[in-house]
Amino acid sequence: MAVTNFIQTIWSKKIMDDLKVKCKLVQNCNRDYEGDCKLANSVKILGVGEPTVVAYDGKTPINYEDMSDEGQMLIIDQANAFGFLVDDVDKAQSVPGLPDEYKRKASHKLAVARDSYVAGLIKEAENFVEADNLTQEAVKQAIDDAIVELRERDFDEEGVIEISPRVYNVFKNCLITLSTDNPELIKRGVVGKYDDFDVVMTNNLAKDATHVYCAIRGRKAIAFAGQINEVEALRHPYLFKDIIRGLDTFGAKTIDEARIEVIKVPLKATA
Repeated sequence: MAVTNFIQTIWSKKIMDDLKVKCKLVQNCNRDYEGDCKLANSVKILGVGEPTVVAYDGKTPINYEDMSDEGQMLIIDQANAFGFLVDDVDKAQSVPGLPDEYKRKASHKLAVARDSYVAGLIKEAENFVEADNLTQEAVKQAIDDAIVELRERDFDEEGVIEISPRVYNVFKNCLITLSTDNPELIKRGVVGKYDDFDVVMTNNLAKDATHVYCAIRGRKAIAFAGQINEVEALRHPYLFKDIIRGLDTFGAKTIDEARIEVIKVPLKATA
């Protein structure tokens, strides 16, 4: 039986909704330009310079200056695809729970790919502090130092601390426990609060041979735009099965280094 009633719009929306939940790092980015990426392979992120402020004595004429354009281009240059076989798309879509399971499996890998790309940008950020051991005392000191560094750069927005499961394990006793009736925070991966920052645990942070690269940042540090460009179904050319495949395109860029502080934490504790 050939594919006849594949519901592309519903599949695309469901996968996008799943990605919003599963992407722990992406959700803490500036996504104001997300809708624009449907129309082009680059997005202009608006930005202007800051005016000069001078003392005014009531006599000296005010000097009017042209404001500089400090906009940046966000290039949509990442693409990931998925594809799998089902016995019959129309039948699969009619079985309760089965379409959601297919979409869940597709969106999981896409979410890891998106988060891993953002994690790479975090790893390459200019400003960082380093914990000298994987202990509660050392991690707390590094996080405290990172918060001070951010605030001395006039950081004045809601921020998030992003840590790996192993770092969370040694730092968790320092956190304010979340109320169990706050499912939205829990869904976003928030495991507690520390010094007015939400703390998010994720397994998608970048690592090298010796360290994991955690971070404290605001939403305006990194811009992200992504779109499920295509989800389609077609008949396999020589098997009695249907193909479901999709394409996810996205781009991300660090647009304000002052709003992010990386915390390098050893992967293992030393004596």
